[in-house]
Amino acid sequence: MSALIEFDAVCKYYQMGDTTVKAADHITMKIEKGEFVAIVGQSGSGKSTCMNIIGCLDVPTHGTYRLNGRDVGKMNRNELAAIRNEMLGFIFQQYNLLPKLNLMENVEVPLVYAGISRADRHVRAREVLEQVGLGDKLKNRPNQLSGGQQQRVSIARALVRNPPVILADEPTGALDSHTGREVLGLLQQLHKQGHTVVLITHDNSIAVQADRIIRLEDGQVVYDGDSHAPEAMVQPTLLPETPEKEEQA
Repeated sequence: MSALIEFDAVCKYYQMGDTTVKAADHITMKIEKGEFVAIVGQSGSGKSTCMNIIGCLDVPTHGTYRLNGRDVGKMNRNELAAIRNEMLGFIFQQYNLLPKLNLMENVEVPLVYAGISRADRHVRAREVLEQVGLGDKLKNRPNQLSGGQQQRVSIARALVRNPPVILADEPTGALDSHTGREVLGLLQQLHKQGHTVVLITHDNSIAVQADRIIRLEDGQVVYDGDSHAPEAMVQPTLLPETPEKEEQA
């Protein structure tokens, strides 16, 4: 039985002038159904590349990525779009809501693409907005909401097709700490309900909310294990060297 998400020696190379950049360098990992995993790393570590590959927004240069046992690298554009719609719910740092649509209409967008009837769209959108605590704001526009409320709308939109995988890319990045904790609490609830949650973050304090951490550095996995183990934290040897500043008088 294959894992839900499986990387087998995945590489992603980009050409920048005469230089080949290894954004992902032979990454092998498995994420099982029902896990809550944080993929963590600093800018340039490869975490965004991994997110794009997991989310079927990009394909590996070399190696194999399987989603639910299917080789994503062999899919055409229509097949990639279909598996994104069926399998994945996306939550982004910047919400990506449509300003001219009300909350119901924003949440219904994936259902429109899926050809769901208008009546069924309304029922499902109302259900998920109530689930994230916005059942009293169905007709509001995004600009009438706080940042935390807008992120809740994007979570509702991610949930509306009940996808098995929730992919959250720096979901608290634009929020204050209190609102960020609320959003992380929602992700933990979704995990308890049976969703597989993959959280992409640069922040250790957020990563430890997951059960497991996969830490990336220079496109390679440097840690994969329990988020609460001492070795899950960044080791001093892995941090870039910074010259000590002289104390100001």
